[in-house]
Amino acid sequence: MKGKAKRLSRREFVAQSVKGSVIAIAGMGVSGRAFGNAISMDDRPAAPQEKAGRMKLGLVTYNLAKDWDVDTIIQRCQQTGFQGVELRSTHAHKVESNLSQGERKAVKAKFDASKVALVSLGTAFEYHSPDATVLQKNIDGTKEYLRLARDLGCQGIKVRPNRLPPEVPYEKTIRQIGESLRACGDAARKLGVELWMEVHGRETSHLPTIRKILDVASHPFVKICWNCNPSDVVDGSVKQNFELVKEKFGSVHMRDLYDRNYPYTELFGLLKKIGFDGYCFAEISGSADPLRVMRYYRALWELMVHVA
Repeated sequence: MKGKAKRLSRREFVAQSVKGSVIAIAGMGVSGRAFGNAISMDDRPAAPQEKAGRMKLGLVTYNLAKDWDVDTIIQRCQQTGFQGVELRSTHAHKVESNLSQGERKAVKAKFDASKVALVSLGTAFEYHSPDATVLQKNIDGTKEYLRLARDLGCQGIKVRPNRLPPEVPYEKTIRQIGESLRACGDAARKLGVELWMEVHGRETSHLPTIRKILDVASHPFVKICWNCNPSDVVDGSVKQNFELVKEKFGSVHMRDLYDRNYPYTELFGLLKKIGFDGYCFAEISGSADPLRVMRYYRALWELMVHVA
């Protein structure tokens, strides 16, 4: 005679349901009708924040929104319940450091009048070059965008390490990047804007290297933008690398949440444990039906964070 089936707790039941949903969504893609019909209420407001802890969902305009102007970005984020944006520099919205004071006020006014926060500016400034002229140009550019961020009411700007020049000793480059971030961090503190170092670059995206850079910078206004890289994962978990930088989170970049090779639910649980109340930005590919993609993304993010 078979024993009685184990009775699942509510948490176990929901967790298994989420796992099944993720697998199903991954299998059918974003065009699947069954799941799409369940979340296709076009302009409903964002769900109560307690369902996702204190974290907020945002959009990086890299890729999906690279060709949208500011009005389109605001409209589509409002329609799909995205709460904030990181505007990538060099894209069609043209929110750059060459804006006049009047143009800056106009951009800020558009976001202030909406339900969408202009959270950060996504720049590509980097500090690894052994050429002193190139390095100084990146530092000066960082300071220009910090001033722009202050004028727009942003919380931070995103910068990055990108690589380690093979002709330069490892420790020398790490020190140069860290000291450059410290100098920019001083400018950031005066302006009331944070500097978020993206965990980026083939050699520089490893969290032990990021930790060394942070230790050199040693600045309260220099934080990280966690980037959900494959190298974060050790034996199926991100906890080991998360622990290295857990006190330095400024923002998070996410990619496709259906990717079973990255433990997103574990990451969200770790973020909740440290009380992270910042933005998790979706950095996803372009689509001919962006509103549908954004609705799918928001629904899955809310579900995964709720269960984490």
